[in-house]
Amino acid sequence: EHSNKIIDFEVGRMITKNNHYIPQWHQKGFMSDRDDQLCYLIRREFPLPNGEVKVKTFKKWHTPAQQFYGEHLYSTFFGEDVSDDIERKLFGPIDHNGSKAIRAFLADDPAGWHNNFNDFFIYLDAQKLRTPKGLDWIRSKYNELNQLQLMTEMQLLRSIHCTLWAEGVRELVSAENSDVKFVLSDHPITIYNYACPPDSELCDYPNDPDIALKGSQTIFPLDKNRCLILTNLEYARDPENVKPLELRTNPARMRHSMVNTIE
Repeated sequence: EHSNKIIDFEVGRMITKNNHYIPQWHQKGFMSDRDDQLCYLIRREFPLPNGEVKVKTFKKWHTPAQQFYGEHLYSTFFGEDVSDDIERKLFGPIDHNGSKAIRAFLADDPAGWHNNFNDFFIYLDAQKLRTPKGLDWIRSKYNELNQLQLMTEMQLLRSIHCTLWAEGVRELVSAENSDVKFVLSDHPITIYNYACPPDSELCDYPNDPDIALKGSQTIFPLDKNRCLILTNLEYARDPENVKPLELRTNPARMRHSMVNTIE
């Protein structure tokens, strides 16, 4: 799925250079007007002589291979040697299992949901942390990280949201009968809390409202016609009387839990 590669002459294989942080197979779920391209809204900032910044947006048609990647985003370097083990050995299996899990949740088969439940949330968590914004969020928690340290921290944190997400109320909403479809972004997992407007301190880049806050909801479009919404149980039961910025009951993240996989 990657167009630019370099040769590792020691082992005689191609080293991935361009790392897609939104898999191409996921992008393809949003195609409609053209068979092999998507319309991307691209934002550019232009500094002006008076010190202000002018923002312009452009619509461009590209193939999924041409967008949502970074050069050596997950590579590690040892002198002049380059390793793509994280892309191949970590994200390779996560994406493989994640593609099957997404397909399961695009269907209405509870057995498919159950059998792919763990892989689905593992993929979701990896998708939240592997984007440029997700990596910047990890960097913001430390004084300074080199690339190897950043990749190490990413691997340690990559399942940090799974338990709280799995314990939430799951809704699958459809745009099948709507002329307006769901869209994908370069950071496709959105955390929405109505008490945190865009100019809120909790939304300052690269932050999102914490998913452990009672009013935080996670929104993730699976394809152009189906979107997943995860809501904390207390808020789902009584949205009018819950304080949205309070921590939910038992907000501890790294622990075992028991949930119903098909409700």
